[in-house]
Amino acid sequence: MRRLQQFAMATALALAMAGSAQGQDYAPVREPQPRVGLSALVINAFLIPVRFPVTVVGAALAGTTGFLTAGNQHAADDIFGLVDGTQVMTTDIIEGRERFTWGAYD
Repeated sequence: MRRLQQFAMATALALAMAGSAQGQDYAPVREPQPRVGLSALVINAFLIPVRFPVTVVGAALAGTTGFLTAGNQHAADDIFGLVDGTQVMTTDIIEGRERFTWGAYD
C-alpha cells in the first residue's frame, strides 16, 4: 500500500510540473545590439532637455485650465494631452516596436 501511495504522489507531481511547463511562453533569445543602446543615449541627450520643460509647461497650463474652469477635468486633460506623450527615447522605439508620440493626439 505504501508503494502505491508513493507512485500516486510521484505521478501527481510529474503531471503538475508538466502542466505548468506547457503554459509558459519562452521569450526568444535577444541578440546584443550596442548601436541601438548608444543611439537611444545620444537621442535622449538632446531630447530630454527639450522634452522636460515642455512637459512641465504643459502640466502647468493644464493645472491652470482646470483651476480657472472650476475643476473641469476634461478641459485640463485636453490641454495636458498636447504634451502627454513619450518622455524618453527607448530601444523599442528605435527598433520600431513602439511608436514615438509627442502628445496624446498624435
